Amino acid sequence: MAALPVPFMLAKDVERAAESLLHDYVRARGGGALRGAVNVDFIVENILELDLAVIDLKGLLANPSVLGMTSVEDRRICVDQSLEKIPGRFAFTLAHEIGHWQLHRQILEQRQREDTLFDLERLPSPAPRSGRRRKAPVEWQADQFAACLLMPARLVREAVRLAFGERLPSWEGIEARLLTGEPDERFVEVAEQVIAAGQFDNVSNMAMRIRLRDLKLVVDASDPQRSLL
Repeated sequence: MAALPVPFMLAKDVERAAESLLHDYVRARGGGALRGAVNVDFIVENILELDLAVIDLKGLLANPSVLGMTSVEDRRICVDQSLEKIPGRFAFTLAHEIGHWQLHRQILEQRQREDTLFDLERLPSPAPRSGRRRKAPVEWQADQFAACLLMPARLVREAVRLAFGERLPSWEGIEARLLTGEPDERFVEVAEQVIAAGQFDNVSNMAMRIRLRDLKLVVDASDPQRSLL
């Protein structure tokens, strides 16, 4: 399916949309402070009031690269059953589909009214690509929403402070390894410590590394003025 054309959004606008849903989430769970893992199943079923189906989505769509799908007409989010035993991937895929629902539902509904040839009812989401190939805006926005929903900036910053004090984690060569795709064992270690400190139990190490990078919470000691990309 061709990528859905979506209006340009800044990262801060996507974050604001995720924060609004988190506000509803906290209120629906009785108020208090937001802490630990965000229960995205609860958001789907109790706040958005959508059906959640864990099915053989790859087989249904005859597409081995699809992990999630949002059906506007059926008010349903589907996640491929292969992710059921991978908590970090499952939660991120579900949060990604929530992003489609929150950010792109009205666009899909408008396309329905215009009766175009676009596949109006379903917005399938492909598996993440390896490497640094640029994603279509519709998928970048959903990914950014998922990151903000599962790893709110304030809580990630608090977790970094708990794990490392007032000095941000810093070592040499981070940026170079990110650009080449070379494994960085120190970065993996830092992400694990932040996950533990913030009790982000349903977040993968890779997702946390990307979030730490986006929030500029690690410093490349070889060029601290530019950290991070």
